[in-house]
Amino acid sequence: MRHFSFCVLVALALAGCASEMPLTGTHKVLSTSTSEAHAAANLISAYRTSRGLSPVTVDSRLNQAAVHQARAVAAAGNLSHGDFSGRMKEFGIRGTSAENLSAGGADNVENVIVRWRNSPGHNSNLLIPEARKIGLARVVTDGGYGRYWALVLGQ
Repeated sequence: MRHFSFCVLVALALAGCASEMPLTGTHKVLSTSTSEAHAAANLISAYRTSRGLSPVTVDSRLNQAAVHQARAVAAAGNLSHGDFSGRMKEFGIRGTSAENLSAGGADNVENVIVRWRNSPGHNSNLLIPEARKIGLARVVTDGGYGRYWALVLGQ
């Protein structure tokens, strides 16, 4: 059953990103940051607890996984989850996990969380009952949408 729920969560994550506009070209990464991860955890925790779910905390492995994917999608100019389960294994992340991606539009952590809350697939990921930890990364590039975000949620 756990494998099934993992696959459903990955499918939800992929469906949620399908509404994002496709990116083109290859862009140089100018900066990478996880400095907003604690603010994201606070915002997500408030949202989750208002719906009877547990709060989340920042996890360094999830931050590393988020940095990896944010840099990958920013450099490629293509929003893709790639080999999500392989990446989770690579970073030692076990159990239920999911990922939200975003490009452009959201210029701060509050805006990107609102954007994900307003997207059914992304919102489902924010409200995964098993989630206890998050990692968040923001990447700024010299072109494309300029700002790329990756959020990884896990147990």
